[in-house]
Amino acid sequence: MTNQTAPLAQQLAAVRKAIEAERPTSARALLRTLTKSSPNSAEAWLQLARSESMLENAGAARLAFERCLTLAPKEPILWMELAISESRHGQGNQILKRARKAGLPQALLKMLQTAAKGQGAKAQGTGGATRADLAALGKAAAGGNLRAVETRAAPILKARAGAVIWGIVAQARADAGKFASAAEAFRQGIVLEPYAVDLRLGLVHSLAMETEVVKALVEARRAAQIAPRLTSAQLVYGRIVLQAGLADRAMAIAEQTLRVDPNNDAVLALAAETAMQVGRHRDAIDYARRRSKASTEYDILLARTLSTDGQLDESLAVYDALIARHPTDAAALAGRGQLRQTLGDMTAAEADLRAAMAADPTEGSAARALAYGTKLSEDDPAVIVMKDVLARKEIGPQLRRQLDYALARVLQSSDPAAAAAHLASANASMLRTFPYDVRQLRERQETSTDREWPILRAALASGVRSTSEAAPIFVTGLPRSGTTLVEAIISAHPMVAAGGELGVVRRSIMPLARLLAEGGTPTEADLTAAGDAYADAACHAAGQTPDGHHLTDKSIFTFMDIGLIQAILPRAKVVVVTRDPRDMGLSIWRNHFREGTHRYAASQPAIADQVEMFRDAMNIWQRDLPDAYHRIDYDALLQNPEEQVRALLEYLDLEWNERVMSFNEHAGRVQTLSFAQVRQPLYKSSSGGWKRSAEEIAELIAALDAKGLLPPD
Repeated sequence: MTNQTAPLAQQLAAVRKAIEAERPTSARALLRTLTKSSPNSAEAWLQLARSESMLENAGAARLAFERCLTLAPKEPILWMELAISESRHGQGNQILKRARKAGLPQALLKMLQTAAKGQGAKAQGTGGATRADLAALGKAAAGGNLRAVETRAAPILKARAGAVIWGIVAQARADAGKFASAAEAFRQGIVLEPYAVDLRLGLVHSLAMETEVVKALVEARRAAQIAPRLTSAQLVYGRIVLQAGLADRAMAIAEQTLRVDPNNDAVLALAAETAMQVGRHRDAIDYARRRSKASTEYDILLARTLSTDGQLDESLAVYDALIARHPTDAAALAGRGQLRQTLGDMTAAEADLRAAMAADPTEGSAARALAYGTKLSEDDPAVIVMKDVLARKEIGPQLRRQLDYALARVLQSSDPAAAAAHLASANASMLRTFPYDVRQLRERQETSTDREWPILRAALASGVRSTSEAAPIFVTGLPRSGTTLVEAIISAHPMVAAGGELGVVRRSIMPLARLLAEGGTPTEADLTAAGDAYADAACHAAGQTPDGHHLTDKSIFTFMDIGLIQAILPRAKVVVVTRDPRDMGLSIWRNHFREGTHRYAASQPAIADQVEMFRDAMNIWQRDLPDAYHRIDYDALLQNPEEQVRALLEYLDLEWNERVMSFNEHAGRVQTLSFAQVRQPLYKSSSGGWKRSAEEIAELIAALDAKGLLPPD
């Protein structure tokens, strides 16, 4: 984590960073050394106590806290952290009694009272404000008079600042839509009272409204740490974590919070939404059904969970019943319209989406779905509505992005320059909200190819073999490379069942992953258990049992795990789809992915990074496992479809069947951006399409060229 010969302050700074990032194990490893080399450092003992508490080692945490009390018996931070720690174990009241006996100041005792319950302390300090000042500030804030709040608060804050006053100013600014200045005011209050959870939650909200997701995540994490039993703090943290794309962590937060507050409607909604993203579809339905039926959007969330689980008729029935009761419910109409799109009922889908926009012109999901699923002219009434709404200054960044993506699609043929401008605006907004960091996916790839694979390769070389009988078909490649098309062709075969993007490989093999992370050598039992766990998770996620059929799994980034798949699923087949990176990159750049996912898609140089990562991974598999996969080129498939498909079926050990060439007539539900394309016969117009838009993707082409990724002309 850090150089152990570095100064104590530097090492402690690294420790604090690890703890704030919820990496207590790595923090504890260094702290055990630090407390030996610097036994009189109260902070080292305090941080050790915090890390042990986070790891649920109550006894070890108490011992470390006792050492702290010996070194700094009156330190407020120590007492607050001790109260927070003991609140997790139900011993907060004992700490409060002890604090009173220690003769601590009354103000600190008041803060400890709420901290000891795990509810977090609230801002208390009013600085130089009188009762009259507080009454006047409250009245001005309640009346939405920001100027009056600022005028009254300014001399108070100048004379003697108080966290409560900063909080009033901050909230007034937030209520007025001035979120950047609100965030600064909340920060000023937090400087005065670091454990004031109400100020931190206000800061999180302001940062989120400013689309500062990374900064909001940091503050939400700290709010959750200082108020471990405060449902609102945990809920906010879970929401921000989910928005940041960390679905597994959000799932853990939701379920941990439900253990404390099992009937909280908002937490159940978070659990349902998160369970859908991590592939726990049946759990998602259960959480959705546990909500109060009087809850806002109860039916819509239930319909979504049923749809994700493949219960399409049931999902449609829920939407139908809701719309029958509320014919102008825009969210319900948009949800049903998008479901109908994935099912190929394009006429009914269009009607729903238009109705949603008519009911609420700011229903951005309906606008985007309509533009992506229907050919709209520039003078279409829906397009005019999109432009009118986009011209409003008060709309939020998410709606603005949705409309920009929609108009970019609409204007792509009639006004390419305007389309490119809308697209650039949407992607720039997406990048601000969800910053891209190449290290995240590089770390994921290196885990698989550089750390796990050498251990697995050595085990396979020594004769260790998985005996798992599962025989899935993986279809992988970068987004927009043609993986959905190839899966549709394969799944049209009578012996294949379409699974879609199951996304369960990594989640299902955690015991093996932990073993490999520790450098352990896997046994036959380890590999077999991982393979069988994947098979069970895949069937659960797909909502079906193969029953003698091969189940497809079109999870995009499986190309990183070809070595792992070879080790745990020896009967599996892997199909890798490639495409001209300029065509693929253009399509990635022009499409809207679920927010927080595929963050590279909003930056042309970042798209080139992903192409490079794909090449690097495939170079490893080509070197070590050349027979473990079948490569199919998208452009070659378009030029000679039957030749390519025959070779594909031969690799899959499937007999020729004419159904595969009329795949578009047999396509079931399609949940990716290719829902329209796979319902059409093969067409060649998308091949080489980048040439018409070379100027639009000049930055991408330059980045690909610099990395040596351009194909020979």
